[in-house]
Amino acid sequence: MQIDKNQLIPLYKQVEHVLEEKITSGHWEVGSQLPTEQELSDLFDVSTITVKRAVIELVNKGYLFRQRGKGTFVSGAVKEQDINSFISLTTDSEEEHPHELISFSIEDAGIEVAEKMNLQKDSPVIKIKRLKTENSEPQALEYTYLPAAKCPGLTPNDINNELIYNLLKGKFNIALGRAKAIIKPFIVLNEQAKLLNIESGSAVFEWERFTYTKQEEIIEYSKFYIRQDKETYYTEVFF
Repeated sequence: MQIDKNQLIPLYKQVEHVLEEKITSGHWEVGSQLPTEQELSDLFDVSTITVKRAVIELVNKGYLFRQRGKGTFVSGAVKEQDINSFISLTTDSEEEHPHELISFSIEDAGIEVAEKMNLQKDSPVIKIKRLKTENSEPQALEYTYLPAAKCPGLTPNDINNELIYNLLKGKFNIALGRAKAIIKPFIVLNEQAKLLNIESGSAVFEWERFTYTKQEEIIEYSKFYIRQDKETYYTEVFF
């Protein structure tokens, strides 16, 4: 693998281009592991820092994903999802929604969550932490907060493989009014990276969602950390 050090194009971009060609041409199949950064450094005759930057660019594009303690692999097809479906208040109750529950507790809201939900910091909230999975592989890490007074009797069994919106409407007869979502990049570290089965320091999508009742009360506040090698988002505008 040779690159031209006399070109004006940065070395990492040249390395990135070569690697991307090998992926898109099928030279490296989906799921195959890339050589180590040191091995690629030797092949290209560039520094490991140059290789690392090229690899990170391809991870950010969704061509590669990094598994904690294992290495870098070629990504499969990235699932396209309509942004509107993520915040839609209408769901298909017959569709399966596999989740792995990590923790479920009722605690004081605390300063940060209280500010987000317009509550007192000592107001009891239900705190749910779970992992969205697909084909037994982690897709997204979810933190959800619900006002305990509005969801009496909610148990861990209730949320087993179920969407929060379905519970709010079906179990508690809450009339949902609207939802607002904020999307931004986020770097996951340590425990979050381990749960998502990606390398610490990887970039993911962070979704912050606020759901309001018809009376404009915040009934749900959630944060989602979504692997960008698994999903990409689009929206359509009709004229």
